[in-house]
Amino acid sequence: MYHELDPPYTPERVAELFNLVHGELMGQSMETLLQFLQRTGLSMPRLIALMHIYRRRAATISALSEQLNLALATTSQIVDQLVQDGLVERSEAPYDRRQKVVALTPAGERLVAEARQIRLHEASRYLRQLPPELLTQLGQALSAACREWNLVQSSGGAHKD
Repeated sequence: MYHELDPPYTPERVAELFNLVHGELMGQSMETLLQFLQRTGLSMPRLIALMHIYRRRAATISALSEQLNLALATTSQIVDQLVQDGLVERSEAPYDRRQKVVALTPAGERLVAEARQIRLHEASRYLRQLPPELLTQLGQALSAACREWNLVQSSGGAHKD
């Protein structure tokens, strides 16, 4: 029997390893992120909604509802709060005037950027503990996966998060 961290590296095993690493890195930033939520008056569902809108550049309320796994009415309430706070704006969908599209305002973009920076800073701090060779190998593997999935722009910057 082999150790659970050793080969063979099947998709399931790599998913388990990725989940372990991701959970550890995100767990490192949780306290700082919770302080951010308190300071900004956001709830976790509202922050997740903002992040989803950020990744998609815009989203319909029904798409947000599906992504958040919340009832449409609950999602509408979250969007209403975000509109009232000046973090998102609603407009008619260009393809269907009955649907509303939600996009970040500049204030919403700044808030998302700050939340992302908190997570990245804490993850970077934790990754600095790795030996340089291992950090390089991890970076190469993740870069290759991002290229394979077309997650990078032509300039080499990250496209999605």
